Amino acid sequence: MTRAKKFKRLGADAVFVEALPDREAMKECVAEVGIPTFATIIPRGKTENLLAKDLAELGFCSVAYPWTLVVAKLKSIRETLENLKRSMTVGPPPMILSYSEVCEVVGFNKYWDLEERYKY
Repeated sequence: MTRAKKFKRLGADAVFVEALPDREAMKECVAEVGIPTFATIIPRGKTENLLAKDLAELGFCSVAYPWTLVVAKLKSIRETLENLKRSMTVGPPPMILSYSEVCEVVGFNKYWDLEERYKY
């Protein structure tokens, strides 16, 4: 909070105060700092995992979920590796996305369309 207030005095347009433990601390922070304040939610982290609408009601201008994709990816990797290991005795692991779905998601289809269009 001290640094956030100092940043405000120095002309910051917005701040982020890390690891506010609960709703009361969050509400106090937003009120005390007095400039747009960002929230960051890390699943099972120090800050209470509130919905974006609850954070908005507390006065936060925006919220980031920086670990959400990371932990989802790690869980998926672990499950896929377990399935792959199991597949050595019970058959191939289930596919999450087909090859064509992967090509669509990462943009290969658009690339190949452009490649065809500008072929000489």
